[in-house]
Amino acid sequence: MESPLLLPEILLYITPYLTHQDIVICLKVCRQWNQSFTPLIFPTIIAQENWTTAKDFPPLLTLIKNAFWVRSLTLKTTIGLAPFLDQCTRLKTLVVHGDIFSKEQDTIWTELTSLVRHNPLIERIFLGFDRQNSPSIEFLRAVSEACPNLNRYESSQGKYEDQEQVEALMKLLQRIKCASTRYESFTDIPVDTTRSFPHLQELTIKDAKGLSTQLQVDLVCQCPHLQHLKWTVCRDMFFPIQQFCDRIPAACPNLRKLQMDGCGIPYPCDLSRILNSLSQLELLAFCGTAIFSRTFRAMERHFRTLRSLDLADCFSVKSWMVQEVLENCSVLETLKVPYILMSDVEFGRPWVALRLKQLRVHFRASMLWGAKYISEHEAIFKALGKLADLEILDVSCFNPRSPAGLQFQLDLGLAGMGMMRKLMFVNMHYTDQNIGNQELDWIKKHWPHLTKAKGIFHSAWDQHEAVTKELREHGIEVPDQERPDPDSQGSPWAFDARQDGEDTDNEEMDEDHEDAADYEYYLSDTEEPEDVVDEGHILGPSEVVFGEGSVDDEEDDGDGGDDEGGDMVDS
Repeated sequence: MESPLLLPEILLYITPYLTHQDIVICLKVCRQWNQSFTPLIFPTIIAQENWTTAKDFPPLLTLIKNAFWVRSLTLKTTIGLAPFLDQCTRLKTLVVHGDIFSKEQDTIWTELTSLVRHNPLIERIFLGFDRQNSPSIEFLRAVSEACPNLNRYESSQGKYEDQEQVEALMKLLQRIKCASTRYESFTDIPVDTTRSFPHLQELTIKDAKGLSTQLQVDLVCQCPHLQHLKWTVCRDMFFPIQQFCDRIPAACPNLRKLQMDGCGIPYPCDLSRILNSLSQLELLAFCGTAIFSRTFRAMERHFRTLRSLDLADCFSVKSWMVQEVLENCSVLETLKVPYILMSDVEFGRPWVALRLKQLRVHFRASMLWGAKYISEHEAIFKALGKLADLEILDVSCFNPRSPAGLQFQLDLGLAGMGMMRKLMFVNMHYTDQNIGNQELDWIKKHWPHLTKAKGIFHSAWDQHEAVTKELREHGIEVPDQERPDPDSQGSPWAFDARQDGEDTDNEEMDEDHEDAADYEYYLSDTEEPEDVVDEGHILGPSEVVFGEGSVDDEEDDGDGGDDEGGDMVDS
């Protein structure tokens, strides 16, 4: 058969062979199956632009019949879906892509306003625009009036040119717990800075054009119960360091989570001032930022309370800094940093960060052979083996020309990780592995919850493919890898240990000299990633990105270290 039979087709096929009583029993089973499985099939619907021709998408009549079960609705189009949208009354999450607003401008806001008004259970709304549109006044008023359960509202790339729009938006923000504006513009719109947003606990302001930094500080200070702040100013602005330090800690005494990037912060000491002005941070994520010794010393005041630290996309982060974090942050659960020297672990104090659930760090060996190589590996495996709660381990390298990373070999001490039984994902990309049958058997036995592994598992390509095949047969997801070119400089197989000149750390550099480094140097010679500390956001007409908690997210994670927002479409 070309396609599987549906239950009614099965009944028609076997009817000639059944008695009347048999048919009644079959119909009863069919109804029971329908009642049991329908709620599990339809809670999440993603309407693609080509939904009418997509073979794996339900036809319109089926959608209408089962609209009652839909809890999470993602719209990349509304064309032809009006009868289905009219029947959706139990939504909790609504996601609208930016393409809609450029292609369906005539009716889109009327349809979305109506959809919101007959879905009072909505808790989360995510809107992406195309830099030319913003929510209509009627839509914003409908959200504010008809959705008493709404607690999260995110929009990106919107354009606000009407005073009533901004006023409706401000009224909406007064009711919710989480708000986000990304890449949005406010054209000559006065904003009332005397109101209060008493319920806001999480606020994201990223590249808000048309809002002065003074006004942005005013808005943040109107959130007395703010706990989580994600803030990036536009590239042509300077971050209001003095205003931040003088006003925000006093206005937001519950602030515990801070995510920022280096845009608008040209001096390393400015980050130190921000960190020193705050107390008891639990989450800290920086990106595109220089972490010099003075900044790191300012971080130390938060070591006792830090649960999540993300410096993976920062430069000037030193190995000794990472080791000190692991030695002193006893409640840390998530750590993302560029690298650590194996020798620092071997000769450093024991780690106290034993509650880690997620670790992203490249382990850099001192040499590629000999007793020193073995002893360093044994020290790393011993330290990792104490992380009994670890679920995600990423030891990959950003630089494909430097594969001298952690080797998952039994003769190097891999057995020391036997207590890490909760591990679900391991990434060993660009680390030049040579996993054999013994290591493979050990992994399958001691990591029973492993569901995904990434990397090239052996320098011999046929052996890599054999390991990949066996892992997949064991139920472990393994992404496809391109076969490296042995003659390419970007290949791990072209690596020459004698040319291991990646000693960019210069661990013996005088700290005062380090902090006095010319700020214009790293402003001009480094590239800030396009998206910095976003958890889950809508990228206008392109795509919806949810960060939080999946294994895939942890590879890139683009979320800047916060893992609490990734379940936004799990309903």
